[in-house]
Amino acid sequence: MENKVIDVLNMTAWRMDPPQLFGGFHIIASLLAAALAILAAVLFTRRAGSEKDVRRILVSAGWILVVLEVYKQVFIFYIVNDGAYDFWFFPFQLCSVPMYLCILLPFLKEKSRITLITFMSGYTFVSAVATLIYPEDILRTYISLTAHGFIWHGILLFISLFVVLTGRTDSSYKSLLNTAFLFMILGIIALIINIAVEPVMPAIHAAHPSVSHIWAAMFYLNPFHISPQPVICDIQKTAGIPAGLALYMLVIAFVSSVVIKLFKAISRR
Repeated sequence: MENKVIDVLNMTAWRMDPPQLFGGFHIIASLLAAALAILAAVLFTRRAGSEKDVRRILVSAGWILVVLEVYKQVFIFYIVNDGAYDFWFFPFQLCSVPMYLCILLPFLKEKSRITLITFMSGYTFVSAVATLIYPEDILRTYISLTAHGFIWHGILLFISLFVVLTGRTDSSYKSLLNTAFLFMILGIIALIINIAVEPVMPAIHAAHPSVSHIWAAMFYLNPFHISPQPVICDIQKTAGIPAGLALYMLVIAFVSSVVIKLFKAISRR
């Protein structure tokens, strides 16, 4: 069975030179992903006549993300890392969260659903747009992985715009506090994961040189290493890693909250 899986994966293991950041490929791929996301959000909004329809579409989007994530994990494990696991790719980034939230929606009460949907209208929008603008971590040496990155963030953009257009978000200050609290909880989980795997990563890298990373970066909240993200890395070098991480979380929460308020104001017109 394992050999058959590897054979199938090898059929999609097309090599490529990593596209240049801000080059033609990056710009075209990002614009195409954004355009398709906007178009899909508009079309599906017209077809979503009820709360049940909205939930069904979001759950379906979540399961599509699950399928994409399984492919990515298996591909990286077998093809990229030759049978070793790289915790850098553990699926708990801010851009991974919508996969879980969408699937959870049918099992939650209305109040919790509104919090999750509101979270995706702001935080997911910010993470998707930020990655499409600066996609350094998804420009890879395999066509399938690079395409995966743009498709994934296009779907995230669709999810955020869809919930905005359907008017299911809540921009009250209480709701914004709830989404910020959710973000904080998710950030703490990410931080715990990064700390927990810190002793393991160098050993994995030493045993399997194909594993290119030696630390994990869930939410890019690693207390032991300078963030690879622009601006934040400069702040951490100057003010220290803890200060940089705290500012990073505050900026994301603030910008996402502003986006939620702005989108809600626009949708009311």
